[in-house]
Amino acid sequence: MRQALFPLAVTVLLLTASGAGAAERLMTEPVTPRAEIAAGHSRVPYGDARRPGTNFSVLIPHGWTTHALPPRAEETEGLAVLAAWSAPDGDVRLEVAVQRMRRELAPADWMVEWLKANDWQVLDARRLPGAAGAQGDVLAERAGRVHRLRSYKSGDLMFLADASVSRDGFAAAEETLFIATEGFRLEGLIGGPYAEPMREAAWDGPIPAWLLVPAAWTMAQDDRLPRAAGRQFTATDAGGRPVGLIYVGTLAPQAATDHAALAAAVAETLRTRQDLTFDTPTLDRASAPGATAEVQTGSTTAVNRAGVPVRVEMTIVREPRGWVVFALAGTRPDPDPYLIDAANRRVFEIVRGSFGGG
Repeated sequence: MRQALFPLAVTVLLLTASGAGAAERLMTEPVTPRAEIAAGHSRVPYGDARRPGTNFSVLIPHGWTTHALPPRAEETEGLAVLAAWSAPDGDVRLEVAVQRMRRELAPADWMVEWLKANDWQVLDARRLPGAAGAQGDVLAERAGRVHRLRSYKSGDLMFLADASVSRDGFAAAEETLFIATEGFRLEGLIGGPYAEPMREAAWDGPIPAWLLVPAAWTMAQDDRLPRAAGRQFTATDAGGRPVGLIYVGTLAPQAATDHAALAAAVAETLRTRQDLTFDTPTLDRASAPGATAEVQTGSTTAVNRAGVPVRVEMTIVREPRGWVVFALAGTRPDPDPYLIDAANRRVFEIVRGSFGGG
């Protein structure tokens, strides 16, 4: 398997949260020593032969009750609860649910839209790195209960670990909720990391390029940067209208003076060719200190001719053999029931993460 050519520095990104107070911040490390936690919990497996790929395990405190759930239809729309456990007093509860996805989405982006659609009050939230896309880790409240929610993905299955307690019991149960969601583990991954078919794209240039892109995205040569070997990848909606464009180009070392100059050149082509209005985004360094490749990224919101917001993101890489430019222009409708923006962001992440030059 190819490895990413330009690894980025690991960052923890925040989801949108509504002004959490000190008592409503996400716990990120337990107070109890890990050895004591291990002694007081059991790793409990779940498996169902009727649902391949749904095997997982969770850390459950000794003395908790496992609840028998009625069988669910194989293709239940939305989330289907697979398993549930509760404390002896019945107030603290853990549920694990799953939903089959039709498109590739990062778990964190799926969670953002799911929270909006179900009227949750988000108290605090963060995005965590994950092999199948950023995971969502959220503290939220609904119907008098505080929930610690965490999303995971395997192939086309989205998992939600939901640990909750009554508002009055939160202070005493906060660590229990954290351990319950952090301790979720997928077992025996099936179907790889993607929810939809992917294909390889490769072409020659100053840096020979290779990457993964969804099979539904079309590829064409792109000459927007005259001295680059470039390709354009495009996604369309059911009516054939473009909703996502990704440009990838490689250039020789002498083809550009710096990252900002390339960003300005790409931005100008997006204004003229895609008819967008926006200011060139400011780039920030994203590569680890001392890395061979210097990676800079930036993003902004543009507007197209119809007045619809468009996400513009750029990642520009300088390495010994030359430059690699990644650019995204993706529609951001509001509302966004088909999760177009989230899907575009995930594909851009896959394209960058899978890129290899060799």
